[in-house]
Amino acid sequence: MKLWDSINHKQKKRSEICRSVPCLHTSEKPIKKVKSRMRTAVIAIISLSIMLTGCTSQHEEEEEHTSTSEYTDIETEENLSTETHLEESDAENEMENTDSGAAMEAQDEAPETDPDASAPAAADMSPIHLENPGVGYYLAEEPETVQEHTLQLEQIYEKANAITDEEGWFAANQLEIPFYGMPGSFAEGKQLPEQIPDSFKSLPLTQSWFDDSFIYCVYGEVYYEGYLLNLYEKDTCEPVMSLDFSAFCSEEYEYGEYQWVRWARVDGQMLYVSLSHNTYSENAPNHAYITAIDLTDMSILWKTEPLVSNARNFEIIGNEIVCGYGFTAEDDFLYQIDRDTGRGLEQIPVNSQADYIIRKDDQLFVRTYDTNYVFQITQ
Repeated sequence: MKLWDSINHKQKKRSEICRSVPCLHTSEKPIKKVKSRMRTAVIAIISLSIMLTGCTSQHEEEEEHTSTSEYTDIETEENLSTETHLEESDAENEMENTDSGAAMEAQDEAPETDPDASAPAAADMSPIHLENPGVGYYLAEEPETVQEHTLQLEQIYEKANAITDEEGWFAANQLEIPFYGMPGSFAEGKQLPEQIPDSFKSLPLTQSWFDDSFIYCVYGEVYYEGYLLNLYEKDTCEPVMSLDFSAFCSEEYEYGEYQWVRWARVDGQMLYVSLSHNTYSENAPNHAYITAIDLTDMSILWKTEPLVSNARNFEIIGNEIVCGYGFTAEDDFLYQIDRDTGRGLEQIPVNSQADYIIRKDDQLFVRTYDTNYVFQITQ
């Protein structure tokens, strides 16, 4: 349109110019020829202008189309990339879900584990009930051979203690406390391994101690009055056996007293167990003794005389057992017992009831209620 307006403008200007020029009295025929040629030129110019305009528009449309196509292609690639990424993510999620599902199924199919799985074997143990052969000294059968007894205990030290300084006594003499930490003792014992059950057959754990091979645990209805003795492997805490001493503990029941398992020790195929209670001998004269049990058949081989063992522990030295007995207003002694027969061999007077009897190398450390002793061991 701009080009067309320009042409009209030029034509008008020419007309004005022609009007302003004086008439030259030319012939009419040449003028008609000029007008005819001008029309032809104008038409040619207009046609060329139209053609050029059309080409330009087409070129712009092609460029626009190309640009749009390029954008569309880029967008398509991005969409394809996004779709591919989404597909990959979906595939990964599906794999994760599949794996999670499989794991959950495997977990569901896996057998449930008991949090107390370390103790089911102990819980499954059936206590072996031991028959009490009777009151007082007992020997099932005389041994075929008699061992020679050469143990001599020579006192080399005696000093009063502070009564409540048990832990200091163990530390000063570099002695190992053989008990696990339990209520009722001034000495701080080791912590009981968590694999050891704190109850058995609905009975609470009342005391526990150890040696190089076993952990000994006593369970009972009343604090410190236990009658079930369980043995566990020292290294693995695996249960070994459970023994029921109720027939022994009720031995003094007619006197209103109930004994408990105070200490035990395995040596070879033999188990030695001390049973007693805390009362005067005149009120319950048949307590505080040691019994020997053959672990191959659980038979009772012997029982000592009563009133020989109510210390916290005893020691096995050679073919003898060193134990102690005493109580308020009673005579207090250390006793040497024959391991083959349970008969008393020697007795050594001390100032008060023996609490701990601990061997260290060739010396025997004895702590009584109010006095500390050291004995030299010779055999």
